[in-house]
Amino acid sequence: MIDRSGIVKIRITGLDGKLLLETDNEHFSFPKVFVHNMPVNNIIMIKHKDLPEFDADTGVYVIAYMKNGDRIRYMGRVKMSLEKQLNIQIRDEYGTVMEERRKYFKVQSSLRCVISGYERDDTVYEFDTPMLSVIKNVSIGGVFIEGTDPPFRKDDILLLNFKVESEVVGAVVKVLRLQLFNDGTLEGYGCEFANVDKKMEGLLAKLVYNIQLQQRQEKMEKDLRKEEGQKRIKGN
Repeated sequence: MIDRSGIVKIRITGLDGKLLLETDNEHFSFPKVFVHNMPVNNIIMIKHKDLPEFDADTGVYVIAYMKNGDRIRYMGRVKMSLEKQLNIQIRDEYGTVMEERRKYFKVQSSLRCVISGYERDDTVYEFDTPMLSVIKNVSIGGVFIEGTDPPFRKDDILLLNFKVESEVVGAVVKVLRLQLFNDGTLEGYGCEFANVDKKMEGLLAKLVYNIQLQQRQEKMEKDLRKEEGQKRIKGN
């Protein structure tokens, strides 16, 4: 069944692959549900504002994004659909590791980057004014870049610049896929690095480590604030 502790994010899509919603692990859980006095352990409960509403027994895919970078897809059916709560029953035990399995550990980020130009059909285009964007996640193998206007195309080669500590890194990435929101607008680009030599690999490993370190520190501070708040409530 689902490795609950290893999930950092889930996506719900239609059976046609269309994105329906996405949320992180603060907004979903696996409640203990009983049917005819028997425990049911394959229910995922999502709580959020303004959730889309579905008919009962609508078939969906639940895509679990794991800490190790894998994406595992499970077949599911909607069991409860309210404005602020969505319950989905997972219908297969092990799921399917998606074909685009990650080779490298990936971390979420909000790293600003500059796109100075791109190559398409063997022609290089340089921008007079570099295009600003955000790297939403990164690994040694690639990045997911926030959508731009105008959009790039699949197989475009982007000239990307971003900082690792105080060093400006120049990278070449290839657009593997365009990812859309559920309303059809562009979310961003899944890209792979095209120039990973030993030096670049070391810089990317440092970047991933620094982001992990910062996220752990932020989580510790958040947990501490939560614990102090609970103590104050009990004290009152």
